[in-house]
Formats: sequence, structure tokens, C-alpha cells
Amino acid sequence: MSLPLPRLLLAALLMSAAAHAQDLSMQGGALRVSGKNQNSFAVGVNYAQPVGDYLALSLGYLNEGHPRNHHRDGVSGQVWLRSHINEQGWSWGVGAGQYYFFDTSRPRGGGEAYINDHGWAPIYSLQATWHDDSRWYAQVQLNRVVPSGAKDPTTSLLVGGGYRFDSVRGDKLHLDGGAGTDDTLTVLAGQSIVNSLESERSRASSVEYRRAVGRYVDWTVSALSEGTSAGTHRTGVATQLWLIRSLNREVELGMGIGPYLAFEVHDVPGTRSHKAGLVSAAGRYHFSKRLVGTLSLNRVVTDYHRDADLLLVGVGYSY
Repeated sequence: MSLPLPRLLLAALLMSAAAHAQDLSMQGGALRVSGKNQNSFAVGVNYAQPVGDYLALSLGYLNEGHPRNHHRDGVSGQVWLRSHINEQGWSWGVGAGQYYFFDTSRPRGGGEAYINDHGWAPIYSLQATWHDDSRWYAQVQLNRVVPSGAKDPTTSLLVGGGYRFDSVRGDKLHLDGGAGTDDTLTVLAGQSIVNSLESERSRASSVEYRRAVGRYVDWTVSALSEGTSAGTHRTGVATQLWLIRSLNREVELGMGIGPYLAFEVHDVPGTRSHKAGLVSAAGRYHFSKRLVGTLSLNRVVTDYHRDADLLLVGVGYSY
């Protein structure tokens, strides 16, 4: 397994640099596979951090839908050149960067029912944004993903909206004392989805211990149960480092990455444990100083074609 730890951590670290505004947007639209008469849907989520008046850095998630024999999605980091943003009116941007993709595909010539490919691809984007006199905005974005080798390039056109969090510090605003006081025990439950062409589902659960080791950095240890489906039966323990961004005193967004030791891998004959990676994105809401709600999306990254998504929601206690 080739886990993109250095590049993703570097991109996320750049995202946590101090600045005066933070943009969070969601988009949906259509996708076309180049050179083939195939169309599908596309969904995107983006976090952008301006750097001065004309540059920005972004970290995004792109789901490229379900073209024939392919389910591809991934995480991107981009550098943007943008026009000046006024309180009301249009702004324009062009972005370029790298896209780490997860592609579930049907192999040629039979054999396995599906495979999970991972790799890097350039991503190029054009963006038009209409800013209202409030902090909300509407956005149109065109993306071009150009993988090398046998992977198909795609073009996606997305329409959506977003919100600008102006003049907000990015560190842990909910903390009254030092960063080391933020210890949280969280119980989560939800669904696991096998990254196959059938997307088998089962119940999943987790218990997470989280500790703030800095104003922008968390460390977690998690016990995971991925449930039982036709594709996998896994439980295990993961540890991750997180880069955290506060949007206001109650809301945090973060991205975590780390190793995952999985047990009881029944679908691989003779194997009782397996090393994997866990890449996660999470939002946390502080209802009070002690009570914290969490919504997390986790991708289990394997080297034996058993990737999975874990969508979990839970409640934690901070002390």
C-alpha cells in the first residue's frame, strides 16, 4: 500500500496557516469520461484558505460518480489564482494541483470481481463565484482530472454554494485554557460501505480517544468495528494525527491520517491480521464545554483490494 502521508499532511498543514477568512462549499453536477460515451454524476466538497488578496490554497474531496466499471473518488490539494473578492459581485479563479484517487474498477480479462487502485493525477479547475452581501455565495466550478496510464481523464461541471467564515482565528477557539486540556472520549456508530462495484453495506461502530496536542493538531486512538458483509469482516485499532481548523467557537473541521491494524480478515484465506491506512475527515460541534458531537467520513486504504468507507456519527465527553 502506498499511503500519501507526506503530501496530504503538507497540504493540510498549509491549509492551517493563519489567515482572515475560510471558505467551505458543497457542489453537485455532471461528469463526462473523455474518449468514451459515458456520463455520470459528480459531487465535490472544498475548503479554501485565502493567502493575500489573489492567492488561495484549497483541500477538496471529489466523487467522480459511477461510469461503467469504475467508481472513482479522491482528495485534492490545489493552489488558486483568484480575482479580488468584493462584498458583492463576481470573482474568478483558476486552480491547479494534485489529486489522490481511489478507483474501484472491474479488471479486464476476468479474474477478480473488482480491484481497488490508488494513485496520483493532476487536477485543473476553473471557478466563477457570485458573492452576496451576506457571507453566502453561489459557485460554478469546472474540473479536469488527467491520470496517466490506462486511467480515463474526466471533466466535471459542478454547481453549488458556500459560506465564508470571516475574521475567525483558526486555532481551537473553544479552549479556555491550554491545548492539552482537550481530551475527549467519543462513541460513534454508522455504516461501512465496501469499495466494490456492489457497495455492500453493514453496521459500523467506533470508540475514539482524542487529545489536543497543539492548537491546530489532535492525536486519536480508535477501536473500529466495520461490521460483516459479503466483502469484509474487520475489526481493528487505528491511530491518527489530525490537523484541525476552527470555523467558530463551536465548530471544528479536521483531516486525519494514520495506520490501521485490522483483525479477523476472513475473506483472505489464512490471514488473521492486516496492515492498512485510515484517512479521515470530520466535523465536530461543541454543544457545551463537555459535550461534543462528531460526524466523520473515514476511508480504509488497503493493498489487497478491500478498501471501505466508514460514515460515523457520535457523541463525546471532553475533560
